[in-house]
Amino acid sequence: MATYVDIITGFLESGKTTFIKEVLNSREAEAFNKIVLLICEEGFTDYDEELLEKKNVKSIILENDSDLNDELFKQIFTKFNPDYIIVEYNGTWDISKLLGLKTPFEYKFRNIAFISEAGTFRNQLNNMISLMHPHIQNSNLVIFNRYKKIKPAIQKKLIRDIKNINPRIQTIFLKEFESDKIIKERFWAGGKQGNIFLNLKVFIFVALSLFLILITNDFDVYSAIQSTVTVFLSILMQATPFILLGAFISAGIQIFASTGWIMNQIAKGSWSSFLIAAAAGFFLPICDCGMVPIISGLLKKDTPLPQTITFWLASSAVSPIVILAMLYAFPEKPYLAAIRVVAGVVIGIVGGIILKLIQLENHDVLKEHRQFQNIGNDILTLKYEGTKGKIEAVFAGAKVEFFRVSEYVIIGALISAILQTILPQTMKNFIGGNIILQFLVMILAAMLMSTCSTSNAFIGRSFSNNFSAVPILAFIVMGPMLDLKNMVMLSEILKEGFLIFLACLVIIESAIVFGALAFFL
Repeated sequence: MATYVDIITGFLESGKTTFIKEVLNSREAEAFNKIVLLICEEGFTDYDEELLEKKNVKSIILENDSDLNDELFKQIFTKFNPDYIIVEYNGTWDISKLLGLKTPFEYKFRNIAFISEAGTFRNQLNNMISLMHPHIQNSNLVIFNRYKKIKPAIQKKLIRDIKNINPRIQTIFLKEFESDKIIKERFWAGGKQGNIFLNLKVFIFVALSLFLILITNDFDVYSAIQSTVTVFLSILMQATPFILLGAFISAGIQIFASTGWIMNQIAKGSWSSFLIAAAAGFFLPICDCGMVPIISGLLKKDTPLPQTITFWLASSAVSPIVILAMLYAFPEKPYLAAIRVVAGVVIGIVGGIILKLIQLENHDVLKEHRQFQNIGNDILTLKYEGTKGKIEAVFAGAKVEFFRVSEYVIIGALISAILQTILPQTMKNFIGGNIILQFLVMILAAMLMSTCSTSNAFIGRSFSNNFSAVPILAFIVMGPMLDLKNMVMLSEILKEGFLIFLACLVIIESAIVFGALAFFL
């Protein structure tokens, strides 16, 4: 049976000790016979020795982060053989060191909860982002306490700050009378609430699909389900080997390629820098899901807005992983990969030049009192230096990239398979005969499906039986540019009016580019 390890992290006086005491007092904790409390920071609130003795909790205090090593958990296993371990972690220590430890096979990290006082969070984020970013990025739960004097508008900004760092995280404003409920439903459940909402959305989509099946005449339900499963599995079987290969290539380029010169050229703001900005994505093959913190970081360094937007729009098109995905998804039409690159670069450069011509600058579109995030770093602290350390980093980065992209492939493949199966034949014929409708449908799908740029080629391929090449290319190219979730996160630093203008600009450019392509494909 697994021994779960829960980590409670945050700065001094954030309320970690109080929260841990409530966890130990909860009914769920009574199921454990032996509990180990690992204390990496002694705050002003002490643990009640009577409580620890009553719950059979053995406490271990670490004075320095050097005491945090591979032998620690082995010693805990040998000496105590606990049923449950809870760690009060020091918010100033590198959390990757803890997560990178080699623990006994039975030990499983479950919850990482970051606790903060609501009133001081934004000030701490401004001044200590390098310390806070890894903790929040690796957490599945953020708990704000002492927030009664915080206005609702500020609370929403706090949630956006958190989502900019970790889009999948849960954010909770803890009320004293709700602590038992929160601990039971969010903490002991292993932080799966976010997945519950995701599963609920998928369930609703599947239910609506089944409803459409039932109201459609002459529809063979068994054949429809069989067809859906076949399409779904075929997409996964085609995509998975490539995603694994692409994850290693992406991590390798990020580790071994030097990008300092490229970024310096983009920052100059010259006309030639548009070409460099458009090509930079080849040397920074980062999924569009990770573009938000990168754009924030560039703007923080006063990189010119037009060149930054060009880099953002064109990056997914020129990524070597994306190019390989196109070749792998459309082996009989390799020229589509070249068209994707050209279309993405043209839209990116033209969009940036238009911004320069109308003289839009950073201060025109950036929000005041904005929160900037550093470029995300998914690779844990390395145990080795030199080439050996870089190779280790490639494997660590590839693992993170593979599992992140896989989620989007699975969800996108399921939606695509169901849509192709339940879409009535009459509607297929109606859409199939009108390329403008196809284009509009694919634009809407690109925005709402929010598929990852490194996997949307396979999703686009699955629509090839019902849509022509140009609308499918529009879906593939415009997906990363019009990704709704990225737009929402960017609204924390960029004015909503500018984002709407940019989306309209991209749609108009794309209509012209793909309208021209329609005469040749």
